[in-house]
Amino acid sequence: MTVGLARGHNRGMRLHDVIAYERARIRNPWILLPMLGFGTLLALVSLGMLSLQPQGPGPFGVWSALVGSFGLPALVIWLSPAPWLWTRGRASHAPFLRGAVQSGVFATGFLLAVGGAQIFLAMFEKEKASPTLAMAAMGSVLAIWVPATMLAGYFITLWERTRIIKEETEKKLREAHWVLLRGQLSPHALFNALNGLAELVHIDPVLAEKGILDLASLYRALLDHGSRPAAPLRDERVLVQRYLSVESMRLGQRLEVQWHWDETLEDLETPPFLVQPMVENAIKHGIAPSLNGGDLSITLARESDDVVLRVTNSGKPLPLLLGNGVGVGNLEARLFLAYGEHATFRLWGEGERTLAEIHIAMSSIGRKP
Repeated sequence: MTVGLARGHNRGMRLHDVIAYERARIRNPWILLPMLGFGTLLALVSLGMLSLQPQGPGPFGVWSALVGSFGLPALVIWLSPAPWLWTRGRASHAPFLRGAVQSGVFATGFLLAVGGAQIFLAMFEKEKASPTLAMAAMGSVLAIWVPATMLAGYFITLWERTRIIKEETEKKLREAHWVLLRGQLSPHALFNALNGLAELVHIDPVLAEKGILDLASLYRALLDHGSRPAAPLRDERVLVQRYLSVESMRLGQRLEVQWHWDETLEDLETPPFLVQPMVENAIKHGIAPSLNGGDLSITLARESDDVVLRVTNSGKPLPLLLGNGVGVGNLEARLFLAYGEHATFRLWGEGERTLAEIHIAMSSIGRKP
């Protein structure tokens, strides 16, 4: 249903687009259930009125009542937007005058078909209705249901079109924000690494030169990794290992790394740069400022119904203003864009250690085939 109207917003909807849209629309329970409920109510009323007749309702009379009772709700609730969507041009829906004419013709044809089916079924009844009464009944049905169908179709189309355009706009804003955040992260990681190598130049120029070459390789990996909306956690680990190799040149034995990585979860796909910012913050704010350095622990595990990514480090205690940093704020924003309330990020101190932890609901994560 969304695809049909979104396509119509760009180039209009032709007849086959309208048919595909209505086929998708009938599968929507918010369309199907009211239609069936309203039809059932009309059927009960019609059958009740027939039962009051002396001869009672015959089998063909019952079928005639059902055809009319379910045909009217189908026309108004399900089919009424179709004439308004048949634009042939580039508009998302027909102009009011043209849509009203198309809707009137469509509704009249549909009601005549339903009435014709009822008259055909009535021919088999022993007690046949008067042709004059049948024509009068058909006229009253047309007078009531044709305008009702026109108005219902117009307002349903407007509502659905407005809702879908709003969803498309919000999606584009999220995508634009996502691109902005992703573009913000790679330079941020680069600048931090360059600052570290700048310190190393005065200590060991040869090692600094090697570090710069490794940094170029790392940055190529950062750009490649960040260009994808999602990547398997295996790739995230490789990226973090490259990042740590650059940092280890600067920190040497002051940096100790331990991995507690469940390889059975490596095929799970998540947004890129989930572990790397946590590792970067741990080194920048905890290990690098400490004279003795510290140890870094990186964990991927499943706990209950969540996938957990955890980075802990010793060294300098957690700074109070760390939550305002680019890396942490960026990480929180991207998690919210990707998973909403199905993912959480927490950063806290526990004794001499600092912990950063991401929880993502397992049901929200895709797996690379």
